[in-house]
Formats: sequence, C-alpha cells, structure tokens
Amino acid sequence: MDGIFFLVLAFLTIYTSIKLSFYGDVLAKESKIGAAFVGGLLIASITSLPEFVTSISAVVIDNPTLSFGDIVGSNMFNIFVLAVYNIYFFKSNFFRNTSKRYLIECIILLTDYLFIVLGCHNILVNVVSIILFFAYIVYTYFVFKSDKEEDKQIEKKTKHIVLKFIITAVFMVFLSVLLTYQADKISHLYPKFSSSSIGAMLLGITTSLPEVVTTFALLKLNNFDMATSNMLGSNIFNFLVLAISDLFIKDNYIYNYSDKFSMFYVFGGILITILFTLSIISKSSNKIFYIVVSWIMIITYLIVWYLQFV
Repeated sequence: MDGIFFLVLAFLTIYTSIKLSFYGDVLAKESKIGAAFVGGLLIASITSLPEFVTSISAVVIDNPTLSFGDIVGSNMFNIFVLAVYNIYFFKSNFFRNTSKRYLIECIILLTDYLFIVLGCHNILVNVVSIILFFAYIVYTYFVFKSDKEEDKQIEKKTKHIVLKFIITAVFMVFLSVLLTYQADKISHLYPKFSSSSIGAMLLGITTSLPEVVTTFALLKLNNFDMATSNMLGSNIFNFLVLAISDLFIKDNYIYNYSDKFSMFYVFGGILITILFTLSIISKSSNKIFYIVVSWIMIITYLIVWYLQFV
C-alpha cells in the first residue's frame, strides 16, 4: 500500500511539474525573455523544484542521508538520460550537434563534484556549500552573458499565466513534501536499503522525470542546445539545493551524511559527466564514437544501480 501511495504521489508530482514547466515557458516567451535564460535558468530551476522541496523536507524530518541521495541520484540520472536520448535520436546527432559553449556548464558541474567529494571526506567541508553557491552565481553570469535578448518587458496577457503558475507551484510543493515523507517511511520499512539508496532510486528518479519529459520535447523539436541547457542547468541548480539543505543542518554538514551507496552515485556521476563533456567537445565525424560513449554512460549508471543491491 505504501508503494502504491508513493507511485500516486510521484505521478501527481511529475504531472504538476510538467504543467509548471509549460506555464514557465509560456511566461518566458510572452515576457520576451531570451532562450538561454528560458532553458538554462527558468525551465531548469522549475523542473528542479521537486528536488528542492524533497531535499529540504528530508533534512527537516531529520533524514539528511535521504536528501543527499536524492540530489546525487537525480544528477547522475539526468546525464544518463542524455545518453539514452543520444541513442534514441541517433539520426539527429544529438551530442555532435550540441554547442561547445556548454563546456562551461560541464566544468562547473565537475568542480562542484570535486568539492563535494572533498566535503564527504571531511576535507574543506566547511566551505563546500559556499563553493556551490559561488558556482551557481558563476553559472548564472554565463547564462545571462549568452542571452542576447534585450527586450524583457512583460506583456499584459501573462496575468492569467502568472496566477496558474503560482497555484501550480504551491500544489507541487505540497505534493513534494508528501512524497518525501512517504519515501522516508519506505526507508524505515525496508532497512535493507540505506536512506541514500531510497533517495537516489525513488526520489532521485521521480523528481527528475519533469526534466526527462521537457528535454524529450525539446529534442523532438531539434532544439539540442536548450535540451542540453535544461539538463545541465538542472544539475547545477540541484547542487545549489544541496548547499541550501546544508544550511538547515545544525552542528554538522550534509556531506557527512553520505555513505558508500551515495558515493557510488557521486563517482558514477563524475565519470559520465566527463564522458558527456568529451562527447560535446570532440566533434568527431565518426558516429559510432558517440554511440559507444553513450553506451558506456548507460552501463555505468546500471552498474551503480546494481551496486545498491549487493
């Protein structure tokens, strides 16, 4: 029964997040906001709101391990999805046609990972969250720099969209909190799995599905850059969420609540992010190269999943 209730909440959260993304996209277009801002900041942060709410909620209910697992599991899943889409959209040359300018986002992501690893090993743990905050500010700067749209005047017809956006956002926050409580309950019912595994496998994937759907829709329109910007932006925002969650923990740091299962997702995430980075900067004429790299990324993710059960 608990599993069924979780699935119902997950479905409603995903549906609400997708509607929120739609309203956010319409609001951005009617407000004449640039595409870089839409994909890299607005849609990316909107589709990551479930991670934000679930992560903060997990810390509030005194389960920081669930929160950490949610974030690192979600981030690895997002890059895994890009690899799957590269194979699915093989004829469109997704990775090959993605702009090299996203190398900046990849470097920011890998830098975040590096400091998180240091924090998890109690090295520079007191400054990791500060670094994650700073990294997001740097990312925001590059997004605005690449955004060439200048007219940002909001038109009158956005009024109803704003109202729908706010109502949907409030409902999604409510659902995300319930989802976190249910995941926490499941983690206690099945002690065989650590809270980080529950966070990565249940919350991490569930809260990432809005990004999955949004990215698929963008790729169907051959909008490779915005699709990539959405996923990478979501991952960078997720690490910002991790830093914010850290603020809610007294006399400790969230990075000290990592365990071997969540670290599998951390190192797995580093590996497939590096492989993705190599894919978008290589611009190889050999299509097989991109397929092989994508399969390595997919297999890496599946291995990390398998390690949760052994």
